[in-house]
Amino acid sequence: MRRRPQRASVVLVALSCVTVLGIAMVGLLALSNQAMKLSNRGYAKAVSKQLAEMGLELALRAFNGNSFSGWTLTNATTAARTLTIDSRRYGNSGITATVNIRVDHYLDTRKATVWDVLTNYAANDFVWYQGVWYLCTTAPPAKQNPLNPTYWKSAPESWTPYANYRVGNIALAGGTAYRCTAANVNQSPPDAAFWTAYSTAAWNATTAYSVDDVAFSGGLPYRCISAHTAQAPPNTAYWLSAPVIYAEGVAMLPDTTIIKTQLRATLAPAPLFPNAAGATNYANLASGGTAWKVDSYSSVSDAYGGSNVGSSAVVAGGKTAGTAVSIGNTRVRGYVAAPPAATAPYAPLWNYGTSGIVTTTPAPTIPATKIDLTRVSRSPYIPQFDIQNVSGAGVLPNGTTVLADGATVLGTAGAASPSIYNIIGTSDAGNVYSGIYLSDTADILTISGPVILKVTGQLYTASGKIVITATGSLELYFNGQLWVGSSATSGIQNETLDPKKCILVGTSSYNTSSYHYYWATYPFYGTIYMPNAYLSTWTNVKIYGAISAANIAFPQGGGELHYDTSLRTAGKIGTFIDAPYEIAEWRELTDGSDRVVLP
Repeated sequence: MRRRPQRASVVLVALSCVTVLGIAMVGLLALSNQAMKLSNRGYAKAVSKQLAEMGLELALRAFNGNSFSGWTLTNATTAARTLTIDSRRYGNSGITATVNIRVDHYLDTRKATVWDVLTNYAANDFVWYQGVWYLCTTAPPAKQNPLNPTYWKSAPESWTPYANYRVGNIALAGGTAYRCTAANVNQSPPDAAFWTAYSTAAWNATTAYSVDDVAFSGGLPYRCISAHTAQAPPNTAYWLSAPVIYAEGVAMLPDTTIIKTQLRATLAPAPLFPNAAGATNYANLASGGTAWKVDSYSSVSDAYGGSNVGSSAVVAGGKTAGTAVSIGNTRVRGYVAAPPAATAPYAPLWNYGTSGIVTTTPAPTIPATKIDLTRVSRSPYIPQFDIQNVSGAGVLPNGTTVLADGATVLGTAGAASPSIYNIIGTSDAGNVYSGIYLSDTADILTISGPVILKVTGQLYTASGKIVITATGSLELYFNGQLWVGSSATSGIQNETLDPKKCILVGTSSYNTSSYHYYWATYPFYGTIYMPNAYLSTWTNVKIYGAISAANIAFPQGGGELHYDTSLRTAGKIGTFIDAPYEIAEWRELTDGSDRVVLP
């Protein structure tokens, strides 16, 4: 009888323990459940980001291919689409996934493209020109470029150091809009000598908007092109913006929780020449003797020299095994780019001589390693765009496709469109040689207007030369050997001093050294694109522009390569070279006013 209270106490203690354990288990289950929810939401967030990125890729592909079959088209310039993703792709998570996409200023026939001299534009055409998007407001005369505000109006965009800004352009910097008051390149707002602040605010349905007012919608600036009230962007009858993609990834969990990620991207033509020298395989700058010099400038703002010398030149090699770039004695004022090396951070990729250096300064003190590692990129971008067959080529003024011996003049100054000629050979001292063959000082091919040449065979100048006058421009497509000789009278004299007005395009696949040469000592203002060939230069060559090939070699010392940074925003270089579009900039939109409502 005396032990009963003790037994009761034991029972109470046991019950208390069980209760505490039960409470703990309930708390643990609740905690585990909450952790599971958080985990599921974290996974759903990652899924929504992947979906949004997929949406950007799909929209960019449709934009480049001008293929919007299955999309909903509105106002002739807006395309929208919703995709549902099979939930089995996400295992047993139970996630229901969808992608919402909208593209403003899609390619409806010719609604958005790169301006070119061959096209007669009409009202509502949308073009890219020297780093800025322009809307055609009134059909311009033939060959009237978008810098004339009588016929064109620029879209407001984020400021970039490479665009060619003209009076009336609107650029955003630091969240503020600025109007250009003086033509400039790389003069950043709010510099009062070139820019003035422009009044902006979020779009409001009650505001009466006047032409050229700027309003924000979905975090994007819009320029009013027709006075109105209560016409919301992106209605292209009233508002102007750069081509833009909105992509939204939606992941819905089994408990109906919805996780969204919305991305916005603006578009621009991908540059063919983002590098001073771009080699998809090997860039050999290992020159002997006097050091080569590689730097940059902008032909849009000024001629090369003095304060216009920059450090934005990029030498890029794409070889993934072994040496991709060798700088030798070359001094690169800018960047060097190549795939990652397996060993030391730079030695396997760059062999340097006594003065080779990669730096930002014009006359640096050479460091022990000769390479400033902050000027090194491991992601070289070396585009290779398709070369189309040159169409529309006719006979030369002599009624044949054979270039006459001696002097010839092609093209008409001020012509509305280029003259396109077919050349299969050149007459010289009674013989006919393939392609263009300028062997002596009397052989001068003068380009006095816009000209496109389709050359079957070589481009050879020994003592002869090609002269592009101040009113001329030249696109030269050839399929044979490039041999521009070293004679003092030889070479290509581009009197416009604009590298964008002279492009040599070679389709030869002969990819062995000592075959394709540019070694004229006369300064060359132009670009060379030979994506499947080995291109070499020689002593004292001076190039103002850019070169791109499978392999590039500067085998002898004393040359100069001055990269023209305006090539980065030139858009389409070469009428018969494909110009795909790329994402110029993108950002993830917040839950606030930046987001737009998508289908």
